Amino acid sequence: MSNMNTWPDGKRHAMSQSEHEKWNASHYPGTRQMCVKCDAPTGRCEDDSLFADDAGEIGPLCEECFEVLRTD
Repeated sequence: MSNMNTWPDGKRHAMSQSEHEKWNASHYPGTRQMCVKCDAPTGRCEDDSLFADDAGEIGPLCEECFEVLRTD
């Protein structure tokens, strides 16, 4: 299951913590980045995403999936 993260009104912008909590409560996965392999939260954002290839085609990945794919 791969979900594209969305933002209010479809535009990425700064939000206060209370706005984030409200948005995330009703829009799974909210603004969290999800791993394309295991659907777990990556704990990262767009600026520090992990990809298994130099072309940026396999990702974003969580650290565990990144390590597995990087060593294959």
